[in-house]
Amino acid sequence: MHYDVFNGDADGICALLQLRLEEPLVSTRITGIKRDIALLERVHAEPGDTVTVLDISMVKNSDALNQLLAKDVVVDYIDHHAAGAIPDHPNLTATISEAPEVCTALLVNGRLRGERVEWAITGAFGDNLDEPAQRLAEKSGLQAPDIAGLKELGVCINYNGYG
Repeated sequence: MHYDVFNGDADGICALLQLRLEEPLVSTRITGIKRDIALLERVHAEPGDTVTVLDISMVKNSDALNQLLAKDVVVDYIDHHAAGAIPDHPNLTATISEAPEVCTALLVNGRLRGERVEWAITGAFGDNLDEPAQRLAEKSGLQAPDIAGLKELGVCINYNGYG
């Protein structure tokens, strides 16, 4: 079984959209409202299961992460929050950047080489990264009305994440 665990804000949702549009998987999705980030403890995985984690702090989920790894669960962790000590485990792939101009949707965009760039831009705008989002949109050849629409969508998704 596969689990997608993601923050319920614009960044987490847009990161998941990009990933699953490019790499479709049947999965159990686990999320919460914005800032409800102790989500890994809700995963009841068995040995051999896989988990994708998007936009939730590793440091705040470290106990649950270590429990999953101890059960031989394969975890792909993509995030831009404080990671703390990243476990050195063969079942963990971690794409982490705490750089202030990065969000999870932008990290996924890099991994996917821009295949779903509009969702990355939307997630970045929703995560209040207006300058990186604008630069990426312009680099991608988007016009001002389209950029404005993606910004509005990102902000709306983000506000909806508050519950």
